[in-house]
Amino acid sequence: MNIYILRHGQTNYNLEERFQGQINIEMNEVGKEQVKRSAEELKKIKFNKIFVSPLQRTISTARMVTKEKITIEPRIIERSFGTLEGKHGIPNYEERIKEFDIESINDLQERVEDFLTEILQQSQEQDNILIVTHEGIAQIINGIFNRELPKKDWKKFRLGTGQYVKYVKHKNRNEY
Repeated sequence: MNIYILRHGQTNYNLEERFQGQINIEMNEVGKEQVKRSAEELKKIKFNKIFVSPLQRTISTARMVTKEKITIEPRIIERSFGTLEGKHGIPNYEERIKEFDIESINDLQERVEDFLTEILQQSQEQDNILIVTHEGIAQIINGIFNRELPKKDWKKFRLGTGQYVKYVKHKNRNEY
């Protein structure tokens, strides 16, 4: 099974280094160009299932890649940054999640693991699955697949705007 994780294209909030979280912001022109490059590479793949975060930037990204049926999946929406959404970076925000009403990493990991478990159980070995989402979700997925959670260094994984990564599930093994 091949699982492709595609991050939405750049938004103005990405450019301005603002907490974007679950604010429904569209891609900018640079983001659309980024996605076009990935779409060109992905167009030769027949996806059996396509899961998309419910935010406009991911839906637009998915529509640039495929005209196939997409499934809107709320469990792969970006992490909620609570009262920080729309604001510029705040130092040490991870140590102040209650103060800012930020979704905990444990809650984020739990919803992403729930989603992955479900799609892996429902998919066939030969399937190609596309997941169009956000960097925070991509980091959690990478951490799960590479067994790096709950270590702190899972956040070192970076997936650029408009870029994708491919994971291959090996036959009869729980490895990627």
